[in-house]
Parts: sequence; structure tokens; C-alpha cells
Amino acid sequence: MNKKQQVIQLHLQDVSQRQISKEVDISRNTITKYIKAFEKSKAADVRNLPVTEDILSPPSYKKRAGVKRKMTEEIVERLRGFIQDNEWKRKNNMSKQQMKKIDMYEKLQEEGYDIGYTTVRNFVNTEERRAKEVYIRQRYSAAWEVEFDWGEVKLVIDGKQKSYSLAVFTLAYSNYRFALLYESETMICVQDAHTKLIDHLGFIPSVFTYDNMRTVVKSFVGTDRKITDGMINLS
Repeated sequence: MNKKQQVIQLHLQDVSQRQISKEVDISRNTITKYIKAFEKSKAADVRNLPVTEDILSPPSYKKRAGVKRKMTEEIVERLRGFIQDNEWKRKNNMSKQQMKKIDMYEKLQEEGYDIGYTTVRNFVNTEERRAKEVYIRQRYSAAWEVEFDWGEVKLVIDGKQKSYSLAVFTLAYSNYRFALLYESETMICVQDAHTKLIDHLGFIPSVFTYDNMRTVVKSFVGTDRKITDGMINLS
């Protein structure tokens, strides 16, 4: 707040000009001038004031001198390194730890590179399309392998919506599905689902394949998984 504003504020609080002079440290003549100008402006009818050309003209803005952002060779190599790290994580069952495009952008910003997010996103998309993996369909033998995973189902029962866990088995050869609903995903539920699957099929598949679910994998040691006691007992 400048001194003129201080004078007007104190004047509106009915402070004497002598006291204002002491507090603001300016002469009483200057204070009188400020107050008179303020009172005059209060008496003016702003509805009758002429409209100035400044108000009629469109607003103008000072053009900001932006910094041109370049995809340098150094940034290219850095981004390719991020992409290679993601590929390694996918192959080593660490998909959830991959860097997203926004993570790559923020990392480059932290390292002092002047680059826009759109430029990073477009480059990564191009690189990933170029290096897209080719998947070859595997040939399975009948009754050889079955895959197990949990899903989620929302059902409305008695007018209330509730979430249930869906234990799903898929036979790799025939793509045959067998599923059971449970209220939780405990080890007891896993064991019960396997027992009912075998009873339903009438045979035991040679290979059971699982995702890294908590009821199956206890912990990771490097790239090795430590299987839970419940699954070892089931085996």
C-alpha cells in the first residue's frame, strides 16, 4: 500500500490530519491535497463521464518471448533409455513399475531438459509402435494347462449393490471357462475353487498358471517368486 492509499484509509477512519501526518510521515499540505482529490472523485457522477478510446479498443497483450523446445539427440537417447527400462520391467514381471509418458516428461524436467509433454508423448508413441512385439500363438495339448485368475462382479441383490470376487479358470486348449463366486479372495476360497474345478472336469490338468496374486505369491526375491504355503500344500 502506497502513502496516498494509507492517507485515504486513515481519513475514512476519521483520523485527524495531524495524526495521519505522524503515522504516514508526510506533510499536512500533501495530506490535504490527497483528501480533496478523493472527496472530489466521490462527488463525480461516473455515469456522465465520457467513454475513452482505451475502453473501446480491444485489449492488447505483450507477446512473450518463448524458448524454442528441441528434441535433441541427448533427449532422444534419454527417452530410449526409459523405454528400454520399461521393456525390461515388463519381461521381469514388474509392469506396474513402468514409467508412464508423464513420468518421463517430469523426469526430463527435473534433469533440466527444456522439452514439452506433447513432444515427449509423440516420440514415445512412435518408438513403441516401431518396436511393437509380435506374438505367436502357442499350441496347447488337450487337458494340459489351465489358467486361474480373480475377477470382480457387481450384483444387485434385494435392491442393494454388492461386489463379489469371481474365481475364473480357463483351459488353454479349448478356452473352456469355469467360474465361481466368492465374498472374498482368501486362501480357503482358492483351495475350494480348485477342488470344485477338478471335480467338475473329472481330471487334473498338468500345469496350473497364475498371475502374481497375493494368495499365490508371498514375496519377490529379485526375479524369483516365493510361493505361499497354502499353494505349496495345494500342489
